[in-house]
Amino acid sequence: MSSLRLNTARLSTARLATLTLALLGAAASAQTTPNTALKGTISVWAWKDPIAGLKSLDAAFAKAYPNIKVEYVQKDPGGGAIYNAYKLAFSAGSGGPDVALIEDSHLQQLVKLGTLADLTSQVKPYVVNLTPAKLNTATLNGKYYAMPWDIGPVVLYYRRDLFKQAGVNPASLRTWDDYLKAAMVIKAKTGADMLPLSKAKNDGRLLETLLWQQGSGYVNAAGAVTLDKDPRATKALDLIQSLYKSGASADIETWTDSYYKVIADGKVATLPMAAWMGGFLKGWIAPKTEGQWGVLPLPAFAGSVSRTSNDGGSQLAVWNSSKNKDAAWAYIQFHIAQKDSALALYEKTDFFPALTSLYKDPAFSQGDAFFGGQKISQTYTALAKTIPAATVYTTDYTDMNSMLSIEIQKMALGKQDAAAALKNAADVIRSRTRRN
Repeated sequence: MSSLRLNTARLSTARLATLTLALLGAAASAQTTPNTALKGTISVWAWKDPIAGLKSLDAAFAKAYPNIKVEYVQKDPGGGAIYNAYKLAFSAGSGGPDVALIEDSHLQQLVKLGTLADLTSQVKPYVVNLTPAKLNTATLNGKYYAMPWDIGPVVLYYRRDLFKQAGVNPASLRTWDDYLKAAMVIKAKTGADMLPLSKAKNDGRLLETLLWQQGSGYVNAAGAVTLDKDPRATKALDLIQSLYKSGASADIETWTDSYYKVIADGKVATLPMAAWMGGFLKGWIAPKTEGQWGVLPLPAFAGSVSRTSNDGGSQLAVWNSSKNKDAAWAYIQFHIAQKDSALALYEKTDFFPALTSLYKDPAFSQGDAFFGGQKISQTYTALAKTIPAATVYTTDYTDMNSMLSIEIQKMALGKQDAAAALKNAADVIRSRTRRN
């Protein structure tokens, strides 16, 4: 999931009641047999929208585990607040959670610190139903430290009305070259920009998406920095530079009021973003634009077949110093590793589940009115299985992203070219992280 707000009002009371009954039956039979002897109070740290989703299953959890009390502590990820709190609790040696919600981008950093319990034996039964790309984010040195909740397959959201007005067939966007050509046509015929892409406030996320699409990242498999040596990084940043130079991108910072407005007002034609963006569009960014959006696979780079990437995703982990590790795992297993509960969470939150075994459920073959009746979940499921393994989320990810963003901003403002941006970013990252 992204660390931003989501619409959490999708699931009707009647539907939730039905799912709660299903959960009670499943918990006692096919999926796992609750150990009712487990007892204690567990603390779950997360942010607002995930908490709302998790709480919706707590009545069923209380029936299955009557002696486990759950307390939620809301800590927002904005500005790194929840991650700073995790680090402070670890440094203090006390005061941490029992269950920690962690975005994939931050997971390996916390594992490296020693904050999380080894969950290898607990997670192994689910490995067959998790994609390699997702498992890589939960793994360090061959051990699993979290149970994956959601995944962020990246698609191209596009405005049906703008494409129609410009006479551009969405299906023609097979490559990024096609995308650039379409951008110029759409700009000329509608006045709309192809996408929002800030210069001075570029956050590096689009470049990371393009790196991941190609199975690349900040480092190679050995952990050595490769930004200035990998031709895939050059392709990715050259594309971004072309988008700037085309005049068909809007210089607007993401996650600002101006950003929300251009999306809602139809001033941008596409958004290359993860599955969680669909919920954002429907729920609060552009709810009045129902029927005007469609979903496509990402355009491919020349010579590549990859039509997706990953952005975001999250996992639930057990705090290493927790005195209630078994109860904490029972909570995790019940809420996100069982079919009915995982499906209920998806309908409640729009967090696209990581467990591929869920994708055959009828819930994933329904048309979505907001997207013109398109069966968008089928697009997500097909692409989720093809996300390349990549090396974007490392143990030094936060620092790497910050350093790279600065160099992209310099390039966007005309202070250096793409090659210099990658070299400077790589040099600074090597120096500060002590990597080769």
